[in-house]
Amino acid sequence: MLRLFLSRSNTHNINSTRRSLVSSILSTSCSSYHSQQTVAHLRKNDEAREIFLVGTSHVSKASARETEELIRLVKPDVIAVELCEERFEQLKEQMKEDKEEKTKKTKKKRSFLGDFLAIVKNVSSNRDLGALDRCLAIGLKAFYASLKSSGMEPGEEFRVAIREAERLNARLVLADRDVNKTLKALRESVSVADVFGWFVYGEKKGGPTLPPEFEKMAAAGFNSTEMQDNMEAMKNRNAVGQMKKYMQFQFPNIMSAMVHQRDDEMADAIKREKDAEKIVMVVGLAHVDGIVERLAGEYTEVMSVNDSE
Repeated sequence: MLRLFLSRSNTHNINSTRRSLVSSILSTSCSSYHSQQTVAHLRKNDEAREIFLVGTSHVSKASARETEELIRLVKPDVIAVELCEERFEQLKEQMKEDKEEKTKKTKKKRSFLGDFLAIVKNVSSNRDLGALDRCLAIGLKAFYASLKSSGMEPGEEFRVAIREAERLNARLVLADRDVNKTLKALRESVSVADVFGWFVYGEKKGGPTLPPEFEKMAAAGFNSTEMQDNMEAMKNRNAVGQMKKYMQFQFPNIMSAMVHQRDDEMADAIKREKDAEKIVMVVGLAHVDGIVERLAGEYTEVMSVNDSE
C-alpha cells in the first residue's frame, strides 16, 4: 500500500487512496500526536510531484523524531532545510565534534561562559558585519548556547535531516537566506523610535492576543519540564498562526525581516527543484503557512491541520 501511495498515478481511485493513506500514515506512523498538526502535504497541480513540509520547534526532541520518521517513510529525492551555507558549516563542525567525543567516549565539558566567549571571538572575526550586526549575532547565538547549556539541543532536526540525506543519497538543499543578510535586514527593520516606544509604552493595544499555550510556556519559567511540555503544546499551526498575528501587529518590520522575507527565499528554493518528485522540507513551524501560501499557485495542500478525513 505504501508503494501505491508513493507511486505516480492520474486516476481518481488511486488519488483517493493516496489521500486516505497520507492522512492515515501521518496520524498513526509518527510517534508524536503533533505530527498531524505540523506536517503540510502538498501536491503539484497536474503533476506527480509532492512536498512534505515538516514544521518544527528547534529545541524539540519530538521534532527531531518526527523529521526522521517522515523522511524514512517518504524516501525523498530532495531534502531541504532551513539553513544557509554558514549555518550548515557550523552545524557540520558541531556534528563532527560530537562524533569525535562519542568515539573517544569522553564528554567535552561545556559551560555557557565558555560557549559565550567562543561566540564573541567567532562573530568579532567576521569583518563583513557592522558593530550592531555583530551585537545581534552574538545575542542570537548566545540565546541558543544558553538552551544548549540547559540540556536542550537546538537544531537537532537539522542534524537528522543531514544524516538522512547522506543515508538516502538524497540532494540536500540549503534553502534559507544567508544569516548575515538576515541580521542586516533585522537591524534595518528596527528604529530608535521603535525601541523607545517598546520600553516606554509597552505593547500596542487593540490587536491580536498571544495564544494561551505561549502564555503558559512563559509562565512556567526557563529550563523546566513544564515549560518543555507547554512548548510541545504550542507546536501546532493554529497556535503558531495566532502568535504570528500578534507579532505582525506588534512588530511588522521585524516579522518582515525574520519571517516573510525568508519565506520568500525558501519557497523560491523549492520552485527551483524542478526535477524532484518527492521533497521533504524541514523548517521552523512559523515558516510553514507562509511557504504553503507562496506555493499555492502551483501546489495544492492535500491535508491541513483542520482536515477530518
